[in-house]
Amino acid sequence: MNGEHWQEITVDEAFGDDPRRWLAAYASPDMPWLLVNADDGVIWGKREPDGAFKLSSDVFQDAEEFPAIAVPLRAQTLQQARVFGPGGELLVWRTSDGFAARLVKDDEEPPLDALPDQTYLLWGVGSDFEPRGDFTLLIEGQQGLRHAPPVAVRALRNNQRLALKVRHYLDYDEEGQAYVTMSRLVGLEV
Repeated sequence: MNGEHWQEITVDEAFGDDPRRWLAAYASPDMPWLLVNADDGVIWGKREPDGAFKLSSDVFQDAEEFPAIAVPLRAQTLQQARVFGPGGELLVWRTSDGFAARLVKDDEEPPLDALPDQTYLLWGVGSDFEPRGDFTLLIEGQQGLRHAPPVAVRALRNNQRLALKVRHYLDYDEEGQAYVTMSRLVGLEV
């Protein structure tokens, strides 16, 4: 595969100043979702019509009531961020030298060197909270783990779960054996 589907992206100082705006520059109608793993929580986002991201922390702002969700998007705590959708994925990750990034662009249908898209269930079932705009608070287990994906779901019925659709790309070693060389997020669905 060796860069056939992806390209390296330079992460400049503008990312450190305003990661939300920097990431939004890569969002598009075919890449509308944002998933950030930070030291202090999980941040979800959804592209607005004006191109900016609305974040789960914008919707669930009360840090006392929602400490794991009312997390600001800051470069200082960011571990990795993914802007994704059917058209591609931008992945930014922390390295020992700062941040690195790569952009994958392909069609909605998996290319020949990819496995069929797979579905991975997200933790969390519905809560007593009504969806707020396009975000739904999900809670899992007795510990009450929480996150708020950008999907407006009033109630998950009959063991329904939210899920990430993931695409795995293949490459081959010198002996012709296939291995997964890269994965990307494709979608968010019930």
